[in-house]
Amino acid sequence: MMPSPPAKRSLRSFARRSTALHMLSGRDFRLLWMGQSVSILGDQFYLVALPWLVLYLTGSALALGTVLLTATLTRVAFQLVGGASSDMVSPRKMMIASSVGRAVVCAILSALVLTNRIGLRHLFIIVAVFGMADAFFAPALKAFIPAVVEKENLVAGNSLLNGSSLLAMFIGPSLAGLLIAIVGTGGAFAIDTVSFVFVTGCLLLMSSQPRSGSESEQLPGTSRGRTQLFASIMEGLRYTWYEPTLRGLLIITAAVEFAFAGPFTVGLASLANVKFAGGAAAFGAMLSAMGGGLLVGTLIVGATHARFSFGKTILWSTTALGFGLTLLGLVPNVIWACVLMALIGMIAGYTQVLTATWLQTKSDPQMRGRVMSVVMLGAYGLTPLSYVLTGALIQVSISFMFLVTGSLLLIALALCAFGSSGRALVLSSQAE
Repeated sequence: MMPSPPAKRSLRSFARRSTALHMLSGRDFRLLWMGQSVSILGDQFYLVALPWLVLYLTGSALALGTVLLTATLTRVAFQLVGGASSDMVSPRKMMIASSVGRAVVCAILSALVLTNRIGLRHLFIIVAVFGMADAFFAPALKAFIPAVVEKENLVAGNSLLNGSSLLAMFIGPSLAGLLIAIVGTGGAFAIDTVSFVFVTGCLLLMSSQPRSGSESEQLPGTSRGRTQLFASIMEGLRYTWYEPTLRGLLIITAAVEFAFAGPFTVGLASLANVKFAGGAAAFGAMLSAMGGGLLVGTLIVGATHARFSFGKTILWSTTALGFGLTLLGLVPNVIWACVLMALIGMIAGYTQVLTATWLQTKSDPQMRGRVMSVVMLGAYGLTPLSYVLTGALIQVSISFMFLVTGSLLLIALALCAFGSSGRALVLSSQAE
Protein backbone atom coordinates (compact mmCIF):
# COMPACT_ATOMS: atom_id res chain seq x y z
CA MET A 1 0.00 0.00 0.00
CA MET A 2 1.36 3.41 -0.97
CA PRO A 3 1.77 5.93 1.84
CA SER A 4 -0.86 8.62 2.00
CA PRO A 5 0.20 12.16 1.10
CA PRO A 6 0.42 13.16 4.79
CA ALA A 7 2.65 10.13 5.42
CA LYS A 8 4.88 11.12 2.51
CA ARG A 9 5.18 14.61 3.92
CA SER A 10 5.96 13.14 7.31
CA LEU A 11 8.75 10.99 5.87
CA ARG A 12 10.23 13.94 4.02
CA SER A 13 10.03 16.04 7.17
CA PHE A 14 11.80 13.29 9.13
CA ALA A 15 14.55 13.09 6.53
CA ARG A 16 15.06 16.83 6.75
CA ARG A 17 15.20 16.70 10.52
CA SER A 18 17.49 13.66 10.61
CA THR A 19 20.96 15.18 10.46
CA ALA A 20 22.72 11.95 9.52
CA LEU A 21 20.31 11.13 6.70
CA HIS A 22 20.57 14.65 5.36
CA MET A 23 24.36 14.64 5.40
CA LEU A 24 24.65 11.21 3.79
CA SER A 25 22.28 12.21 1.00
CA GLY A 26 25.13 14.24 -0.52
CA ARG A 27 27.19 12.01 -2.82
CA ASP A 28 30.63 13.52 -2.18
CA PHE A 29 30.19 13.64 1.59
CA ARG A 30 28.87 10.07 1.56
CA LEU A 31 31.97 8.92 -0.31
CA LEU A 32 34.23 10.82 2.10
CA TRP A 33 32.43 9.32 5.11
CA MET A 34 32.59 5.78 3.73
CA GLY A 35 36.25 6.07 2.78
CA GLN A 36 37.34 7.62 6.05
CA SER A 37 35.35 5.13 8.16
CA VAL A 38 36.89 2.15 6.36
CA SER A 39 40.35 3.71 6.51
CA ILE A 40 40.16 4.32 10.28
CA LEU A 41 38.94 0.75 10.79
CA GLY A 42 41.84 -0.54 8.69
CA ASP A 43 44.29 1.57 10.69
CA GLN A 44 43.32 -0.29 13.85
CA PHE A 45 44.65 -3.52 12.28
CA TYR A 46 47.96 -1.77 11.58
CA LEU A 47 48.17 -0.26 15.07
CA VAL A 48 47.56 -3.61 16.76
CA ALA A 49 49.72 -5.69 14.42
CA LEU A 50 52.80 -3.41 14.46
CA PRO A 51 53.65 -3.71 18.19
CA TRP A 52 52.91 -7.43 18.07
CA LEU A 53 55.29 -7.85 15.13
CA VAL A 54 58.11 -5.87 16.78
CA LEU A 55 57.83 -7.90 19.98
CA TYR A 56 57.76 -11.13 17.96
CA LEU A 57 60.94 -10.13 16.10
CA THR A 58 62.91 -8.72 19.03
CA GLY A 59 61.15 -9.48 22.31
CA SER A 60 62.35 -6.03 23.37
CA ALA A 61 60.14 -3.28 24.80
CA LEU A 62 62.96 -0.83 24.03
CA ALA A 63 62.87 -1.77 20.34
CA LEU A 64 59.09 -1.34 20.32
CA GLY A 65 59.34 2.09 21.92
CA THR A 66 62.02 3.16 19.44
CA VAL A 67 59.94 2.06 16.44
CA LEU A 68 56.85 3.88 17.72
CA LEU A 69 58.92 6.98 18.51
CA THR A 70 60.29 6.95 14.95
CA ALA A 71 56.76 6.92 13.54
CA THR A 72 55.65 9.75 15.83
CA LEU A 73 58.66 11.99 15.21
CA THR A 74 58.36 11.59 11.44
CA ARG A 75 54.68 12.48 11.56
CA VAL A 76 55.34 15.56 13.68
CA ALA A 77 58.31 16.64 11.55
CA PHE A 78 56.25 16.64 8.35
CA GLN A 79 53.03 18.08 9.83
CA LEU A 80 53.65 21.65 8.64
CA VAL A 81 54.91 20.42 5.27
CA GLY A 82 51.69 18.46 4.85
CA GLY A 83 49.53 21.50 5.59
CA ALA A 84 51.47 23.74 3.22
CA SER A 85 51.41 21.12 0.46
CA SER A 86 47.67 20.76 0.91
CA ASP A 87 47.18 24.47 0.26
CA MET A 88 49.64 24.58 -2.66
CA VAL A 89 48.27 21.53 -4.48
CA SER A 90 44.74 20.93 -3.11
CA PRO A 91 43.46 18.96 -0.14
CA ARG A 92 41.76 16.29 -2.26
CA LYS A 93 44.82 15.61 -4.39
CA MET A 94 47.01 15.49 -1.31
CA MET A 95 44.64 13.01 0.36
CA ILE A 96 44.77 10.80 -2.74
CA ALA A 97 48.57 10.94 -2.87
CA SER A 98 48.84 10.16 0.85
CA SER A 99 46.42 7.23 0.61
CA VAL A 100 48.26 5.77 -2.38
CA GLY A 101 51.59 6.15 -0.58
CA ARG A 102 50.33 4.44 2.57
CA ALA A 103 48.75 1.66 0.51
CA VAL A 104 52.12 0.98 -1.16
CA VAL A 105 53.93 1.02 2.20
CA CYS A 106 51.41 -1.38 3.76
CA ALA A 107 51.54 -3.66 0.72
CA ILE A 108 55.34 -3.88 0.98
CA LEU A 109 55.08 -4.55 4.71
CA SER A 110 52.48 -7.28 4.12
CA ALA A 111 54.64 -8.94 1.48
CA LEU A 112 57.74 -8.88 3.71
CA VAL A 113 55.84 -10.39 6.64
CA LEU A 114 54.06 -13.06 4.59
CA THR A 115 57.35 -14.14 2.96
CA ASN A 116 59.22 -14.11 6.31
CA ARG A 117 61.71 -11.52 5.07
CA ILE A 118 60.82 -8.77 7.51
CA GLY A 119 63.52 -7.40 9.81
CA LEU A 120 63.79 -4.61 12.34
CA ARG A 121 65.71 -2.42 9.88
CA HIS A 122 62.81 -2.71 7.41
CA LEU A 123 60.34 -1.63 10.09
CA PHE A 124 62.23 1.56 10.89
CA ILE A 125 62.12 2.61 7.24
CA ILE A 126 58.49 1.56 6.80
CA VAL A 127 57.12 3.35 9.87
CA ALA A 128 59.08 6.50 8.99
CA VAL A 129 57.65 6.61 5.46
CA PHE A 130 54.17 5.74 6.74
CA GLY A 131 54.34 8.53 9.35
CA MET A 132 55.45 11.01 6.72
CA ALA A 133 52.57 10.08 4.40
CA ASP A 134 50.14 10.22 7.31
CA ALA A 135 51.27 13.78 8.13
CA PHE A 136 50.11 14.87 4.67
CA PHE A 137 46.64 13.34 5.04
CA ALA A 138 45.41 14.70 8.39
CA PRO A 139 45.52 18.47 7.67
CA ALA A 140 44.27 17.90 4.14
CA LEU A 141 41.22 16.02 5.45
CA LYS A 142 40.28 18.82 7.87
CA ALA A 143 40.76 21.39 5.11
CA PHE A 144 38.75 19.37 2.60
CA ILE A 145 35.58 18.86 4.65
CA PRO A 146 34.20 22.35 3.88
CA ALA A 147 34.54 21.49 0.18
CA VAL A 148 31.79 18.87 0.45
CA VAL A 149 29.66 20.30 3.26
CA GLU A 150 27.67 23.53 3.36
CA LYS A 151 28.82 25.98 6.03
CA GLU A 152 25.60 25.61 8.02
CA ASN A 153 26.07 21.81 8.11
CA LEU A 154 29.74 21.73 9.13
CA VAL A 155 28.94 20.85 12.75
CA ALA A 156 26.81 17.90 11.64
CA GLY A 157 29.39 16.79 9.07
CA ASN A 158 32.29 16.88 11.53
CA SER A 159 30.15 15.11 14.10
CA LEU A 160 29.29 12.27 11.74
CA LEU A 161 32.89 11.81 10.62
CA ASN A 162 34.22 11.91 14.20
CA GLY A 163 31.50 9.58 15.43
CA SER A 164 32.17 6.92 12.82
CA SER A 165 35.92 7.21 13.45
CA LEU A 166 35.43 6.72 17.19
CA LEU A 167 33.20 3.72 16.54
CA ALA A 168 35.82 2.21 14.23
CA MET A 169 38.53 2.79 16.86
CA PHE A 170 36.30 1.09 19.43
CA ILE A 171 35.57 -2.11 17.51
CA GLY A 172 38.71 -2.25 15.36
CA PRO A 173 41.29 -3.45 17.93
CA SER A 174 39.12 -6.42 18.94
CA LEU A 175 38.63 -7.44 15.32
CA ALA A 176 42.35 -7.01 14.67
CA GLY A 177 43.24 -9.18 17.64
CA LEU A 178 40.97 -11.97 16.41
CA LEU A 179 42.36 -11.80 12.88
CA ILE A 180 45.99 -11.79 14.03
CA ALA A 181 45.28 -14.88 16.12
CA ILE A 182 43.96 -16.64 12.99
CA VAL A 183 46.11 -15.46 10.06
CA GLY A 184 48.96 -13.54 11.70
CA THR A 185 50.20 -9.98 11.35
CA GLY A 186 50.67 -10.21 7.58
CA GLY A 187 46.92 -10.55 7.07
CA ALA A 188 46.28 -7.53 9.33
CA PHE A 189 48.64 -5.35 7.29
CA ALA A 190 46.98 -6.60 4.10
CA ILE A 191 43.57 -5.44 5.39
CA ASP A 192 44.96 -1.98 6.07
CA THR A 193 46.33 -1.97 2.52
CA VAL A 194 42.86 -2.71 1.17
CA SER A 195 41.37 0.08 3.31
CA PHE A 196 43.74 2.61 1.73
CA VAL A 197 42.84 1.38 -1.74
CA PHE A 198 39.17 1.79 -0.81
CA VAL A 199 39.53 5.37 0.44
CA THR A 200 41.57 6.24 -2.66
CA GLY A 201 38.74 4.94 -4.83
CA CYS A 202 36.19 6.97 -2.88
CA LEU A 203 38.24 10.15 -3.32
CA LEU A 204 38.65 9.54 -7.06
CA LEU A 205 34.91 9.04 -7.47
CA MET A 206 34.12 12.45 -6.01
CA SER A 207 33.16 15.41 -8.11
CA SER A 208 36.24 17.17 -9.47
CA GLN A 209 34.71 20.58 -8.78
CA PRO A 210 35.00 21.75 -5.16
CA ARG A 211 32.36 23.87 -3.47
CA SER A 212 32.96 27.50 -4.35
CA GLY A 213 35.57 29.10 -2.11
CA SER A 214 36.14 25.89 -0.17
CA GLU A 215 39.09 24.16 -1.74
CA SER A 216 42.17 25.91 -2.97
CA GLU A 217 42.81 24.39 -6.40
CA GLN A 218 45.85 26.34 -7.59
CA LEU A 219 45.93 27.98 -10.99
CA PRO A 220 49.15 27.88 -13.00
CA GLY A 221 51.02 31.14 -12.92
CA THR A 222 49.53 32.52 -9.69
CA SER A 223 51.94 33.93 -7.15
CA ARG A 224 50.61 31.54 -4.50
CA GLY A 225 51.23 28.56 -6.79
CA ARG A 226 54.87 29.65 -7.14
CA THR A 227 55.39 30.11 -3.41
CA GLN A 228 58.28 28.10 -2.10
CA LEU A 229 57.41 25.49 0.49
CA PHE A 230 59.32 27.11 3.34
CA ALA A 231 57.81 30.51 2.66
CA SER A 232 54.37 28.91 2.52
CA ILE A 233 54.91 27.26 5.92
CA MET A 234 56.06 30.56 7.46
CA GLU A 235 53.05 32.31 5.97
CA GLY A 236 50.78 29.75 7.63
CA LEU A 237 52.49 30.18 10.99
CA ARG A 238 52.19 33.97 10.84
CA TYR A 239 48.56 33.86 9.70
CA THR A 240 47.49 31.44 12.44
CA TRP A 241 49.26 33.34 15.20
CA TYR A 242 48.35 36.91 14.22
CA GLU A 243 44.65 36.16 13.57
CA PRO A 244 43.26 36.55 17.13
CA THR A 245 40.45 33.99 16.86
CA LEU A 246 42.72 31.32 15.40
CA ARG A 247 45.41 32.12 17.97
CA GLY A 248 42.86 31.61 20.73
CA LEU A 249 41.82 28.22 19.36
CA LEU A 250 45.49 27.24 18.95
CA ILE A 251 46.27 28.14 22.57
CA ILE A 252 43.21 26.32 23.90
CA THR A 253 43.89 23.18 21.86
CA ALA A 254 47.55 23.08 22.90
CA ALA A 255 46.69 23.69 26.57
CA VAL A 256 44.07 20.91 26.63
CA GLU A 257 46.37 18.43 24.91
CA PHE A 258 49.26 19.28 27.23
CA ALA A 259 47.05 18.93 30.32
CA PHE A 260 45.50 15.61 29.27
CA ALA A 261 48.20 13.73 27.32
CA GLY A 262 50.30 12.61 30.27
CA PRO A 263 47.51 12.24 32.87
CA PHE A 264 45.42 10.13 30.50
CA THR A 265 48.23 7.69 29.73
CA VAL A 266 50.69 7.50 32.61
CA GLY A 267 48.28 9.02 35.14
CA LEU A 268 45.24 6.82 34.58
CA ALA A 269 47.32 3.66 34.65
CA SER A 270 48.83 4.73 37.98
CA LEU A 271 45.42 5.71 39.33
CA ALA A 272 43.99 2.29 38.47
CA ASN A 273 46.94 0.32 39.75
CA VAL A 274 48.00 2.25 42.85
CA LYS A 275 45.02 4.14 44.26
CA PHE A 276 42.23 1.74 43.22
CA ALA A 277 44.33 -1.45 43.21
CA GLY A 278 42.22 -2.56 40.26
CA GLY A 279 45.01 -3.21 37.78
CA ALA A 280 44.29 -3.60 34.08
CA ALA A 281 40.56 -4.15 34.63
CA ALA A 282 40.11 -0.75 36.30
CA PHE A 283 42.30 0.92 33.66
CA GLY A 284 40.29 -0.64 30.84
CA ALA A 285 36.99 0.34 32.47
CA MET A 286 38.04 3.99 32.69
CA LEU A 287 39.23 4.05 29.09
CA SER A 288 35.99 2.44 27.91
CA ALA A 289 33.97 5.02 29.85
CA MET A 290 36.02 7.76 28.22
CA GLY A 291 35.53 6.26 24.76
CA GLY A 292 31.79 5.93 25.25
CA GLY A 293 31.58 9.53 26.46
CA LEU A 294 33.52 10.78 23.43
CA LEU A 295 31.12 9.01 21.08
CA VAL A 296 28.02 10.29 22.88
CA GLY A 297 29.35 13.87 22.99
CA THR A 298 30.21 13.76 19.30
CA LEU A 299 26.74 12.52 18.39
CA ILE A 300 25.00 15.04 20.68
CA VAL A 301 26.65 18.03 19.05
CA GLY A 302 25.76 16.69 15.60
CA ALA A 303 22.12 16.22 16.55
CA THR A 304 21.82 19.70 18.09
CA HIS A 305 20.07 22.07 15.74
CA ALA A 306 20.54 25.17 17.91
CA ARG A 307 22.63 28.07 16.70
CA PHE A 308 25.94 27.79 18.52
CA SER A 309 27.82 30.57 20.22
CA PHE A 310 31.08 28.86 19.30
CA GLY A 311 33.66 30.87 21.20
CA LYS A 312 31.77 31.02 24.49
CA THR A 313 30.84 27.33 24.27
CA ILE A 314 34.45 26.30 23.65
CA LEU A 315 35.72 28.42 26.55
CA TRP A 316 33.10 27.08 28.98
CA SER A 317 33.46 23.46 27.88
CA THR A 318 37.26 23.47 28.14
CA THR A 319 36.91 25.06 31.59
CA ALA A 320 34.68 22.12 32.55
CA LEU A 321 37.42 19.78 31.28
CA GLY A 322 39.91 21.48 33.59
CA PHE A 323 37.66 20.98 36.61
CA GLY A 324 37.02 17.37 35.56
CA LEU A 325 40.74 16.66 35.35
CA THR A 326 41.26 18.14 38.81
CA LEU A 327 38.45 16.03 40.28
CA LEU A 328 39.97 12.81 38.92
CA GLY A 329 42.56 12.91 41.68
CA LEU A 330 39.83 13.13 44.33
CA VAL A 331 37.42 10.34 43.30
CA PRO A 332 37.24 7.59 45.95
CA ASN A 333 36.80 4.51 43.74
CA VAL A 334 36.80 3.22 40.19
CA ILE A 335 33.02 3.53 39.79
CA TRP A 336 33.05 7.27 40.37
CA ALA A 337 36.17 7.52 38.23
CA CYS A 338 34.30 5.87 35.32
CA VAL A 339 31.35 8.24 35.77
CA LEU A 340 33.68 11.23 35.71
CA MET A 341 35.59 9.83 32.71
CA ALA A 342 32.33 9.42 30.80
CA LEU A 343 31.38 13.05 31.53
CA ILE A 344 34.84 14.27 30.52
CA GLY A 345 34.56 12.24 27.31
CA MET A 346 31.17 13.75 26.46
CA ILE A 347 32.45 17.29 26.97
CA ALA A 348 35.66 16.54 25.03
CA GLY A 349 33.77 14.99 22.09
CA TYR A 350 31.41 17.96 22.00
CA THR A 351 34.28 20.45 22.13
CA GLN A 352 36.40 18.69 19.49
CA VAL A 353 33.65 18.96 16.90
CA LEU A 354 33.00 22.63 17.63
CA THR A 355 36.71 23.49 17.55
CA ALA A 356 37.27 21.72 14.22
CA THR A 357 34.19 23.41 12.76
CA TRP A 358 35.25 26.86 13.86
CA LEU A 359 38.78 26.40 12.55
CA GLN A 360 37.31 25.44 9.19
CA THR A 361 34.90 28.38 9.26
CA LYS A 362 37.29 31.10 10.41
CA SER A 363 40.27 30.10 8.27
CA ASP A 364 40.88 31.63 4.87
CA PRO A 365 40.16 28.78 2.41
CA GLN A 366 43.57 29.38 0.82
CA MET A 367 45.24 28.91 4.22
CA ARG A 368 43.07 26.18 5.72
CA GLY A 369 45.52 23.29 5.33
CA ARG A 370 48.31 25.25 6.98
CA VAL A 371 46.07 26.37 9.83
CA MET A 372 45.06 22.77 10.53
CA SER A 373 48.68 21.61 10.49
CA VAL A 374 49.79 24.39 12.87
CA VAL A 375 47.01 23.55 15.34
CA MET A 376 47.82 19.82 15.14
CA LEU A 377 51.51 20.52 15.70
CA GLY A 378 50.67 22.75 18.66
CA ALA A 379 48.64 19.93 20.17
CA TYR A 380 51.00 17.00 19.53
CA GLY A 381 54.27 18.89 20.00
CA LEU A 382 53.74 19.35 23.74
CA THR A 383 52.89 15.69 24.39
CA PRO A 384 56.43 14.57 25.34
CA LEU A 385 56.70 17.43 27.87
CA SER A 386 53.33 16.42 29.32
CA TYR A 387 54.64 12.87 29.85
CA VAL A 388 57.72 14.18 31.66
CA LEU A 389 55.71 16.53 33.89
CA THR A 390 53.19 13.80 34.73
CA GLY A 391 55.91 11.35 35.70
CA ALA A 392 57.58 13.91 37.95
CA LEU A 393 54.36 14.95 39.68
CA ILE A 394 53.29 11.35 40.31
CA GLN A 395 56.42 10.97 42.42
CA VAL A 396 54.73 13.36 44.88
CA SER A 397 51.28 11.73 44.63
CA ILE A 398 48.74 10.79 41.98
CA SER A 399 46.11 13.13 43.40
CA PHE A 400 48.63 15.98 43.40
CA MET A 401 49.45 15.31 39.73
CA PHE A 402 45.78 15.62 38.66
CA LEU A 403 45.34 18.72 40.82
CA VAL A 404 48.36 20.46 39.28
CA THR A 405 47.64 19.56 35.64
CA GLY A 406 43.97 20.50 35.97
CA SER A 407 44.92 23.79 37.62
CA LEU A 408 47.46 24.55 34.89
CA LEU A 409 44.74 24.08 32.27
CA LEU A 410 42.36 26.39 34.16
CA ILE A 411 45.07 29.05 34.54
CA ALA A 412 45.91 28.86 30.82
CA LEU A 413 42.22 29.19 29.92
CA ALA A 414 41.78 32.15 32.26
CA LEU A 415 44.77 33.95 30.72
CA CYS A 416 43.40 33.23 27.25
CA ALA A 417 39.86 34.33 28.15
CA PHE A 418 40.98 37.70 29.55
CA GLY A 419 43.51 38.30 26.81
CA SER A 420 43.00 39.54 23.28
CA SER A 421 42.54 35.98 21.96
CA GLY A 422 39.72 35.24 24.39
CA ARG A 423 37.98 38.53 23.64
CA ALA A 424 38.26 37.77 19.93
CA LEU A 425 36.61 34.38 20.49
CA VAL A 426 33.69 35.94 22.37
CA LEU A 427 33.25 38.81 19.92
CA SER A 428 33.37 36.39 16.98
CA SER A 429 30.62 34.35 18.70
CA GLN A 430 28.44 37.44 18.98
CA ALA A 431 29.01 38.19 15.30
CA GLU A 432 27.95 34.69 14.18
